[in-house]
Amino acid sequence: MQRFTRTTPTLARREPPRSSSNTEHRRAVRSGLRVAILGGLLAWAATGCKLVELKMPGEPLTKRDLGLRVQTREFAAIAAATIEQAADRIERESKDPAAQANATRWKIGAIGSLRKATLRTTPTLGLVDAWAFSRQLSEFFAEGAGRDAFGPWQGLAVTNCQSLEVRIGAVAQTLLSASDAKRMREFVEAHSREFPLKGFSFDREAVVARWQDARGQVESPPAGTTSEALTDLADRLQIVAQQVPDEVRWRVGLESRDLEAAMARTGATMDRLDAALKLIGGAAASSPAIVSNGVHELRVGFLPILERFDKQWGTTLGALQQEREALTKTLASEREAVLKSVDQQRIALTQTVDQQRGAIMQDVQKLTTEVVDRSMQQFRALTRDVLFYVVLLVAVILGIPFLLGVWVGKISAKLKRPAGG
Repeated sequence: MQRFTRTTPTLARREPPRSSSNTEHRRAVRSGLRVAILGGLLAWAATGCKLVELKMPGEPLTKRDLGLRVQTREFAAIAAATIEQAADRIERESKDPAAQANATRWKIGAIGSLRKATLRTTPTLGLVDAWAFSRQLSEFFAEGAGRDAFGPWQGLAVTNCQSLEVRIGAVAQTLLSASDAKRMREFVEAHSREFPLKGFSFDREAVVARWQDARGQVESPPAGTTSEALTDLADRLQIVAQQVPDEVRWRVGLESRDLEAAMARTGATMDRLDAALKLIGGAAASSPAIVSNGVHELRVGFLPILERFDKQWGTTLGALQQEREALTKTLASEREAVLKSVDQQRIALTQTVDQQRGAIMQDVQKLTTEVVDRSMQQFRALTRDVLFYVVLLVAVILGIPFLLGVWVGKISAKLKRPAGG
């Protein structure tokens, strides 16, 4: 008997058929990504890793303007120190009160005028103003109204002023062209001859307006960058903070010196009056003895007259004593009033300086806030633009190579496909 074995057929595992189109698409995408990444790296290396360069608002000062501003302010500091040392030496060595007072007035007026000139916004105008004042100051002490201000120490003032004039002229010769320096020198010499200084108040004719008229144009102040503007403001505040307190102290010292001189003159007058009163009192004390010797001889004729004279003389002496006491009280009260007035002026001047300093600091804070707000607004606008162009650049750099890679991948897949497939 034949035995039959039943076998169960084994079914082979069949994989789903792969679509040739999907395979080709994936290959194309991978090729496109590789090309895009390579193209982005090449573009990044070509740009030197710099996509954005930020700049603050405002155009920077030219090299000449920046040099003029720095060197004129350095000259102002040197000139202030030179004048202060020379004036202090005159005050210390001279015994003439008038020469000492003139030395103090020289410090106050000259340093303030130089500060006003060199702190002008336009560097060229600051240079011509400082040069003109230095020239006027030299001529004022050499041959002008101040030629006898310091007596034996006059040469010290003349020498120092002439050296300062040479120094500021050297700044012009160094930073300006030869023609511009010559034109400015001629203007300074003509202006100082036409408008000499008249006294220690140093009242001056406007230099800037005449310089602009001579050139036929108005020079507008350079804008400068934000950092340059803030640096300029900081320099101004530092110069004012250093010089103004010294000037206040010099002015108070000058007022005190004038008050002491007035009190000394009053004391001398009182001494002379007291000596005169003593002579009168001595004469009054000796007169009765002299008169009594003649009374015996002229009793009948002169006794009534002598009695009236003695009575009137005693009344006059009492009136003089009362007037002397009243004058002493008046002078004492006036001295107290003057001292009180000086103290009040000193307090008011200190308060004014504090108020001006506070106003300056408020202006600084306001300017800083405005600069920061304007910078942030421009920064935000620039950032939006930069981000837009960065996104566009990235899209171009990555998109074009990606599309190119997809296209190359498709072509490669088609070329690798079998001819019968």
